[in-house]
Amino acid sequence: MTGLLVAGLVVSVAVADSVGDVAWGLLATLGGYLAGLLALQVGMLVGAVVLGVSVRTVVVGVGPRVADWSSARRVVVLRAVPVFLSVSIAPGRAPVRGRMWGAALCSALAGIAATAGLAAVGVVLAVASGLTVAHALVPRKTAAATSTGWLLANLLRLTGDQAAQLAAAPVVKQAVDATLDGDLDTADRLCEQLRDQYPTLKTARAARVLVHQARGRYAEGLALAMAMIDEQSPADAAPFFAALAGLACDTVEAGVLDAAVGLPTAQNAIEAAEALGYPAYKLTGTKAHHALLTGDIRQAITLARRSLETNDDRLGRVDDLVTLARARMADHDNRGAREAIDEAERTAPWWPRVRATRARLEVA
Repeated sequence: MTGLLVAGLVVSVAVADSVGDVAWGLLATLGGYLAGLLALQVGMLVGAVVLGVSVRTVVVGVGPRVADWSSARRVVVLRAVPVFLSVSIAPGRAPVRGRMWGAALCSALAGIAATAGLAAVGVVLAVASGLTVAHALVPRKTAAATSTGWLLANLLRLTGDQAAQLAAAPVVKQAVDATLDGDLDTADRLCEQLRDQYPTLKTARAARVLVHQARGRYAEGLALAMAMIDEQSPADAAPFFAALAGLACDTVEAGVLDAAVGLPTAQNAIEAAEALGYPAYKLTGTKAHHALLTGDIRQAITLARRSLETNDDRLGRVDDLVTLARARMADHDNRGAREAIDEAERTAPWWPRVRATRARLEVA
């Protein structure tokens, strides 16, 4: 964003006749940047819908959450300032690679078309949009995101484990969706199928970790997650460390793992995930849970509320609400705790932390 504004300022100064022209140029730079982003995301969304790619998350705007429409398969969020569109896709129906590559191509073509259209309106608009689209088309993959350019350059020529992960993706998706629906018997059956077909595949094993967590089998999930981390390269390990941190907190909370062992494990995993590039805001909920378990109740409440503002993951929000409920109980605010757990129950009444917290509140 800063680089685009600097580029826009340079172009604005070059073509401006007055200070006012420079100011309008900066506004045009911002407008071109937003237009380029919007075109890329709309192209991705349309391509995904048409080609059968799974759309996991659609976020409209920035700032405080105004409304959301959540299901096991998709989360749609409206935020207070509707200036951005963010679309997250995942493998859907087979053939996975061709469909996802086509969605990425739609995104690229939409961005290029928007830039060409803006060229007829103003040079600064077109430059800002063009830079935005060009940046998206640079192949790069990090712990936080994968660019459109990376999808276009690499999807169709993947081999080995990466190709196998995409081949297994439809069944992995079914297992995850069944878990999110609370249909744990189906999720278990699908995970057994994955274990038979892809015994070492990390996405298949990650689905098993999620099912262990949904069953309340935290020790099994923690052991599997730790084994998987040992097998990852530093470039791929960040999300596994993030998952390990959350599982360690769950295992301590359930009384399965001693806090003297589990809490340092969780803290080290949080720090490792951040060091490897995992977005810090995605760890806020885990930090809230860790603060609760260490007795820092006020910090737990603050972090849980902050995570609820930024977290668009369905079960992640449920965990944030449970942490908030438990922190309010510890703060002698059972009314506030009931409000939080009521909201969590509307999404996932079967989630182990929800059930355990409701039981504690009923006793209280």
